[in-house]
Amino acid sequence: MSVCPPFLSFAIRRSSIQLLTMGLAGSLLSGCALVRPLTDLLPDVLPAPAPTPTTVAVAGLPAGVPAQVSLLTPPGAATPAPSSGQAPAFDTVVRGAERSDGLLPIWRRQDKVWIELAPADFGRAFFLSPKMRTGLGEAGFFGGLLANRNAQVGRPQWVEFRRVNQQVQLVAINASFTATPGTPQALAVQDAFSHSLLASVPIASQPQGSEGKVLVELSSLMSGDLLGLGLQLQRTFRQGYALDARNSGVTQARTTTSGLLLEVQQHYATGSLTSSAPSSGAQPAIPTVLPDPRSLFLTVQYTLSPLPAQAMAPRLADARIGHFISTVADFTNDLARTPRVRYVNRWRLEKKDPQAAISEPVRPLVFWLDRNIPDDYRPTIRDAVLAWNAAFEAIGFKNAIQVRDSTADQPLDIVGNGQAIIRWMTNARPTFGAIGPSHVDPRTGEILTAEVALESLSARAIRAVRSQVFSGEDSAQSRAHHSKPGSADAADPSTLPFEDRCDHAEIAAEQMSYGLDVWALAHDVPGDLPPDSAEVRSFVLAYLRDTTMHEVGHALGLRHNFKASRWHTQAQLLDAKLTAREGNSASVMDYAAINLSAPGQPPVTPFQTTLGPYDYWAIEYAYKPLPGGAAEQKDALDAIARRSAAPKLALALAYGTDEDNALGLDPEALTFDLGRDPIAFARTRMSIARDLIARQTTAPLRPTDDAAVLRRRVGYALRDIERTAEILTRQIGGVVTRRGTAASGLDALDPLPAETQRAALNLLLDQILSPHGLQLPPALQRRLAPDYLERGESLFLGGGVSPTDFSAAVQLGVLQRSVLSDLMADGLADRLLDNIDKTRDREPRPLTLGELHQRLRATIWASPDSPQERLVPPPWRRNLQRDHVNRLSAALLRGANRADVRVQLRLQAEQLAKLLSRPGVLGSKDPASVAEAHRRDCLDTLQRALDATVVRNNP
Repeated sequence: MSVCPPFLSFAIRRSSIQLLTMGLAGSLLSGCALVRPLTDLLPDVLPAPAPTPTTVAVAGLPAGVPAQVSLLTPPGAATPAPSSGQAPAFDTVVRGAERSDGLLPIWRRQDKVWIELAPADFGRAFFLSPKMRTGLGEAGFFGGLLANRNAQVGRPQWVEFRRVNQQVQLVAINASFTATPGTPQALAVQDAFSHSLLASVPIASQPQGSEGKVLVELSSLMSGDLLGLGLQLQRTFRQGYALDARNSGVTQARTTTSGLLLEVQQHYATGSLTSSAPSSGAQPAIPTVLPDPRSLFLTVQYTLSPLPAQAMAPRLADARIGHFISTVADFTNDLARTPRVRYVNRWRLEKKDPQAAISEPVRPLVFWLDRNIPDDYRPTIRDAVLAWNAAFEAIGFKNAIQVRDSTADQPLDIVGNGQAIIRWMTNARPTFGAIGPSHVDPRTGEILTAEVALESLSARAIRAVRSQVFSGEDSAQSRAHHSKPGSADAADPSTLPFEDRCDHAEIAAEQMSYGLDVWALAHDVPGDLPPDSAEVRSFVLAYLRDTTMHEVGHALGLRHNFKASRWHTQAQLLDAKLTAREGNSASVMDYAAINLSAPGQPPVTPFQTTLGPYDYWAIEYAYKPLPGGAAEQKDALDAIARRSAAPKLALALAYGTDEDNALGLDPEALTFDLGRDPIAFARTRMSIARDLIARQTTAPLRPTDDAAVLRRRVGYALRDIERTAEILTRQIGGVVTRRGTAASGLDALDPLPAETQRAALNLLLDQILSPHGLQLPPALQRRLAPDYLERGESLFLGGGVSPTDFSAAVQLGVLQRSVLSDLMADGLADRLLDNIDKTRDREPRPLTLGELHQRLRATIWASPDSPQERLVPPPWRRNLQRDHVNRLSAALLRGANRADVRVQLRLQAEQLAKLLSRPGVLGSKDPASVAEAHRRDCLDTLQRALDATVVRNNP
């Protein structure tokens, strides 16, 4: 991914920062002997708030637009006053210092670093690219990652040096609003929107001779908390971390002809650690990887390079194809429906010979392999990167992408020049799997640099690392919550200071482990497969190729495509030769489920190891050279995008991305599904998981096997069932959303056929909610040992408690509650009502809200087949029934806005109360029995809700 964030993370992050800011002063008062006084800390911890409404600055003003700015002092900031005397002479300041030539010359003497600025350097467009050089290894503070371009603070910026009297200011240019230079609209834009002051220091020297060059002390200019890391630390750990300036400073300064690089080691500290919950109610946390959690170092790397003198011609984005975009509000044309203009993010790629059908590029895109990538994986990663050349060759570029190995004397830290870096990362625990952020020219969307980071814990013998999938109720609930990777709630934004979060590698790694378990059982292999076996190596390398291709796609500017997995039929997915040649999905940018064969079927191709047709199409739209003027190019781009409407290409080029998945409406924009028939896919996956679980009761283990192997296997299987259940719940009330419907002539919002919805509902009820559904035999539960070493670590080192016992009631309860929550959601009720109206001209028997609730009630409260279970229902059945009563009662007390929903909920509650009013209906009639106590408790809850008076604000 780019990292691969969910699309709503910026909005969530902004509100979190605003809430924390209101209580920041109090949190800083805890004090720290190492840090500066409070008034000095505020400029570091609180970046300057914009004096105008907050906007996402991801696009740019055309070069040459004059910009006036009123630089405001942030509240509490101590802006240095202009010097009352004259600065020392240039030669006096640099006496004994060593000069380095480059784009911006620097002078160094001991711990002092100065930058030499000529008059032409003031007002020049530079690009400031920040990166976390060293981090914590947890909580989103990961060394080696580029800063998030969509963050509120600490993002890459178009910057300028400006001289105001005796001060030199580093100003971030507001690139979100523009108009054609020289027009009245340009003057209006200039007056309307402010820029931002990042840092300011006095001039360090008098001008030098006739050239007028001056010195600026970089040590002071860049030593503040420009990225707002102190604020992020406070928000993440709820501790009073603040920048300790006395133990921070520039550790490296280097200039070349292409840019200036600075590394600033920043020390953050707190005088005390909070152990009680703050007034906000959020529990404090403590970093688990530090020798002393009161103190930590973070190294920030800043690269300053000139923005391209000749801006790249931008290319307009199209909603039918998924690219990352840069957006600018262009106020030039008052006749446009909206001032917002969106450009595709892409690398600058031009043919050496524009007339040739196939030509090498003027400047190839070079991916550098960092020296920290393990030798065993380098060939696979190299091949995965070069696989994208096929898409560029299809549009006339030969060797558009090159891969080179870095060496000890080849620094990989100067931004731009068509270079990207692939790094290997080690973190304290698996976090993101892989990530592919990029930095772009805000004026045009030109990608200037990108990095792909592969997490080591997601690529080694993952099955031996991710052992505690289920570790108790809290962890299970967290697992259920996190298992929706495309949702806005998929990850805590406080742990995501970098853009483009992508869960593909993380969950694909778990899928790989699950696939190995299925393979081992199919071949009667006892215990775990040896990590160095040919089977494990083959799986790991296929997974690594899949993940690398996915993340490189993000680095090339492509977004996720969650509709691509519907390309092949279920029969085609069983053809190993076809899928090896064409892929399992139409795109490597999908989150496709691992392809598994049902018990007794021949092996299939597990991972996506080749580009799909969508990938070729998306690259063509972004990178194909287009002749002619703007009008001709616009027509050519529309012709490319319009192909998705062709009947024969509709499945191959269908597109749906993160927001389509997160909004939970489209049953085709799904993660970790595979194949054209979601019902058939779900039925197969559930049969595979149930078979695996059933065989664990008697599965043989070797004396040397890990004691927790069976618990891991069951955990992977249950988690796969839960993801499969999410696919089924999305079919119920599902509305297919189509982009570009004007060209296709199809309905833009198209409810699924009622019979498809019923088939999904039937499978959910039968496999998960019914008495004879998913179960864990008692003999199996007694075999599910924990990993005792990990249990001890979790208890004494933090990171969550790993319990000894395995509670089937908890594990199955989480799965069943997740399904019940989706089926009883307000949004689903509204859609079912709306779909009846949308399809009344074609659907004789639509799925109604009443039918859904009646089927739920009948299944959840059905009598078990076993006489013993009829007498004493198992605990997970009682938990499910209580959850159903609680949700129904809460809905009655809350009161739905729509009258049809309120009526139906009350009707279902009354019918259930009538059922529960009969003693012995749930088992034994003995008043002291568990079944009878359970019946009375449920009836009491339901009756109280029915008798309550609900006051509604809305009629």
